[in-house]
Amino acid sequence: MFVTQVTPLIRGTKLESLSYFSSIEYTVGSFVEVPIRGKTQTAIVTETRSVSTTKTALKAATFSLRKLPNQPDPVVLPETIRDTASELAKIYPAAIGGILFGLLPPDIRNGSRAYPRPDLGNHNEETIPQLLTAKIDERYSAYQSFIRSTFAHRGSIMFVVPTAVDIPYAVKQLGTGIEDRLVVFSPSQTKRQRDTSYRKLVDTTTAKLIITTPSYAYLERVDLIAIIIEQSSSGHYVTKQRPYLDHRDALITYARVSGRSILLGDTVPRTEDEVRRRDERYLTYDEEAKRIAFTSPVSIVTQKDKPKPDLAFQLFSKELVTSVERALEAKGHVFFYAARRGLAPVVACIDCGNIFRCPDSNTPYSLIRTFKNGEEKRWFVSSTSGRRVPASDVCPHCGSWRLRERGIGIQQVYDEWKNKFPDTDVTIMDSTTASTPKKAEKLAEEFFAKKSGVLIGTQIALPFLNHGVDVSAIISLDAARSIPTWRADESLFRLILRLRECTVKEVVIQTRTETDNLMIHSTRGAIERFYDDEIALRKMLQYPPFSTFILLTWIGTVSSVLELAKPIMTILGDHEVQYYNDPNSTKDKTQRHGLIRIPQGEGAAIYPDLLAKLRSLPPYVKVEINPERIV
Repeated sequence: MFVTQVTPLIRGTKLESLSYFSSIEYTVGSFVEVPIRGKTQTAIVTETRSVSTTKTALKAATFSLRKLPNQPDPVVLPETIRDTASELAKIYPAAIGGILFGLLPPDIRNGSRAYPRPDLGNHNEETIPQLLTAKIDERYSAYQSFIRSTFAHRGSIMFVVPTAVDIPYAVKQLGTGIEDRLVVFSPSQTKRQRDTSYRKLVDTTTAKLIITTPSYAYLERVDLIAIIIEQSSSGHYVTKQRPYLDHRDALITYARVSGRSILLGDTVPRTEDEVRRRDERYLTYDEEAKRIAFTSPVSIVTQKDKPKPDLAFQLFSKELVTSVERALEAKGHVFFYAARRGLAPVVACIDCGNIFRCPDSNTPYSLIRTFKNGEEKRWFVSSTSGRRVPASDVCPHCGSWRLRERGIGIQQVYDEWKNKFPDTDVTIMDSTTASTPKKAEKLAEEFFAKKSGVLIGTQIALPFLNHGVDVSAIISLDAARSIPTWRADESLFRLILRLRECTVKEVVIQTRTETDNLMIHSTRGAIERFYDDEIALRKMLQYPPFSTFILLTWIGTVSSVLELAKPIMTILGDHEVQYYNDPNSTKDKTQRHGLIRIPQGEGAAIYPDLLAKLRSLPPYVKVEINPERIV
């Protein structure tokens, strides 16, 4: 008889391990079905010991072990994946089982498909990450060369993109001429397409190029010797559920423990990656990028007009209107970037100052407009909780009808443009009109199939601009800059360079503030100068990578969040924690944070003890490592 220790594959589990009696000695890493609280759950064996070696512990135990049903010939998870999870458990305050749950493909962790049985070998590639900084067309040319070189050494490559939307472009650019070697995994695939991909994956007669999202990036092949992370700065690599894994960290760890090379590519990589490259912890792929040349110039338009009681701000400057008219007359395509969806991101009462908020998430409602049978309807919508209610006509606090829309929404941009140029063909792409990847792709295809027109879009539209537009514009730089994240400057710089990449003639930026260094660097493509400024600022403020942020979050009423904080303060009493309420909180729904900053160099001494304490926090506490936002 044996005592088998397993880690359940349950999302967000705090169950590090469970023990069972077993008559079979299971190999570490075996997938088994175990009974947990009346249900059967998939788990992975983490340890197997003979009963004779654990007699003393079993006699002293205050509980009895259940018997594990016999499961002959179980699939065994590759050692590289198990080692990756073990290494990530030194970074994230999560159980190994929870981390493995985040790494495995959805159809494997839910039990509908068995993990492929790979023939594994040892690899001895250079595992230090390489950083490629270049425009998208230049990056893909470098990838093609890299793939040919890897194929020449009879090796396969895992090419990872952040979302399913990015897969068609990658397939088009990299798959031509090697269709028989191409394997594609995407969350949007049908079951039949997925079955075909798995069959190709286990066929090792030729080396393969595997194009995938992070969901399927941890499928093993004996000849897999290289990993490429495209758009390495994308926030989509961070999971939205516990344990909030960053797949860039996971893939770099995976490459290191398996002896594979790894390449990170983007136009503007994360500042953290650039710091590591300058410190020679990362290598430079190809040539060091100090400045990137673009064909499209940037025109910065500083708007000075002031609103009057009967006259609002003018959304469109004369310079922008002139550029757009020329492009449309030449049968070109135009793109307007708007930072927020709907008519307005905030609605407030002028008399009492009340801001309309979602009761579930406590975030301000966006005001959006829909049409049904030709009738206009206005709604309050929360992008955080998904709640949608009819828009109010009066303030619920004071009864005033003097409600005002604050900020610039994408539908407001649409309304004003159509008022000026009613004959223009205009398409809107945001989370309302493009609620699924298929709808977004259809909108993009229809827009670019037209001879000319204007596309107004939020961040959702950016992946579809690879077709190219003649003129693009940021309608309000100030709105685009107001996102509450410590990456704000980096994100804005990346946005401008992204528009310059996909624009043929001109990028117009409208602003009501004076031009600063960031704008000067973006007009010149001076990426090295931007990093100099950004690194100096982060070092002064002790932002990542010069410190590690650990953000704790819990929700309750204004009084209950303080009561809920007591066990947190007890557990973390030896550590310096900065406690504060989210600025959008109300009395009925208060979101409270606890921020821990670990300065660079101190992590090795205190991090293991801190991780153990974070794992013991109550389950209502959300724990994130270096999140995009800390307020």
